[in-house]
Amino acid sequence: MNSRDIRIALTVACLLLLVATPALAAEDYDDEGGDAIPNYALGLGFGLVDPDADVEPYYSAGLRIRLGDHDRDRNRTSTGGIRGYLEPEVAYWSNDTTSDLLLGVNLIGLVPFQRVDYHFGVGVGYHFFDQDDAFDPDTGEFGDLSDERLGMNAQFGIDIRMTESVAVFGTARFDLVEDSDDEVQDKVFIGLRFNF
Repeated sequence: MNSRDIRIALTVACLLLLVATPALAAEDYDDEGGDAIPNYALGLGFGLVDPDADVEPYYSAGLRIRLGDHDRDRNRTSTGGIRGYLEPEVAYWSNDTTSDLLLGVNLIGLVPFQRVDYHFGVGVGYHFFDQDDAFDPDTGEFGDLSDERLGMNAQFGIDIRMTESVAVFGTARFDLVEDSDDEVQDKVFIGLRFNF
């Protein structure tokens, strides 16, 4: 699978999400009550990353921390509006010669519906790269090289709530990483989110 294939897969996945979500989100919340909105959510994901024309497995974990006035909006009594979350994250991918450990933080906006929530966000992170047989410009030789690079990302996706505490999510994301062979890392991943 090359970078063109993963971009096509991302486009098809987004179109399917746009078509399928209105059916899942058709009902409004009960105006007489509702489920409590959790303040935290732990997401564990697995997917694909396209760092340099090769597609590699991608693993991620993030903890969403709800921002804003919790007392004013204690339950899911209405749809619409945007809720804000701060999301520290850790992620990892590797291939035969390179590995990338990401530590970052995202600002997430979430638009709630009955069973499906749309989310979008931006973030910054630090990428810790380890490369085998890489050219070191300082020494002029090939060898193992470790370095750190700053990155920024933009992302969007959906959460489908299976129960009050568990949701299945899908996310498409684009990371811009400074001084990389391919400065854009395309990522698509799915996983489980545990609300508490």
